[in-house]
Amino acid sequence: MSTKRVPTISPSDLFGKQDQGMKIELIDVRTAAEYRGSHIPGSRLLSLDEISDESLAQQLGQPKERGQASIYLTCKSGFRAEQAADKLLGSGYQNLVLVEGGTDGWEKSGLPIKRCTGVISLERQVQIVIGSILLTKVVFGFALHELFFLAGALIGAGLIMAGITRWCGMAKLVAMLPWNRMANCSEKALV
Repeated sequence: MSTKRVPTISPSDLFGKQDQGMKIELIDVRTAAEYRGSHIPGSRLLSLDEISDESLAQQLGQPKERGQASIYLTCKSGFRAEQAADKLLGSGYQNLVLVEGGTDGWEKSGLPIKRCTGVISLERQVQIVIGSILLTKVVFGFALHELFFLAGALIGAGLIMAGITRWCGMAKLVAMLPWNRMANCSEKALV
């Protein structure tokens, strides 16, 4: 299936609907850590990796029971929301709408964002981990044996593959850390 037939909505138009008091079913398909870092007010987390027929039925109800209610999908920039739309269409859900530009587009439009206190973004956590590993390998390369420099090349190859495929194994590992798995931050969220 292809998301080409899934319509989009601009962040400002979606905000206008929310501001008018319309009940919006907005699903954020990023990881729990990304969601805690910042999310669109009123969105609920359903990570792309956790989407299954069972999780969809639990979060959204059965497709036949939904009627004409739209489901709005967002992520960081829109790529994962498109993947989620494909999964939802395959499970029988209709009336899907993609938020243009995702949470990044929402924030660039100057619209309110909720943030949980004390959260470092998943992207920054990955940068810290990779930088620490590279620094350690360089120190070990000079101090112990030059074969440690080879690890730097492997990490570089991994970063290239992550850039090409948009799949980052390090981000998946970091997202599994305990402080990144807590999704509910509504009590601690700041606008």
